[in-house]
Amino acid sequence: MDLSELADVTDLMHAFEAQNSVKLELRCGTSIHGKTPTLGLVLLANSLPTIEQAASVLASVSVTCSATGLKSWNAVLTHALYALDFQLAQHEFDNVAVKKA
Repeated sequence: MDLSELADVTDLMHAFEAQNSVKLELRCGTSIHGKTPTLGLVLLANSLPTIEQAASVLASVSVTCSATGLKSWNAVLTHALYALDFQLAQHEFDNVAVKKA
């Protein structure tokens, strides 16, 4: 990853956190698929802690980089953020539906 891509990834994550009022947590690790090592990532969206309540996981996404066919960190992260955004929207919709009932 070159430094320009690192800046893009940083900006992308920061904007997502600001837009969704969450704190992102990114975990990376390797695994073996067949005989080939691959990189995987887990992206979690945590609620912002308050005085009354600790942070909690609102949504999470697990991605196996080699399975996506994507060639850059920016692309893999964007893919994961779209999936995470969908989960957050579902979570928000479910909470609104419960409050109306």
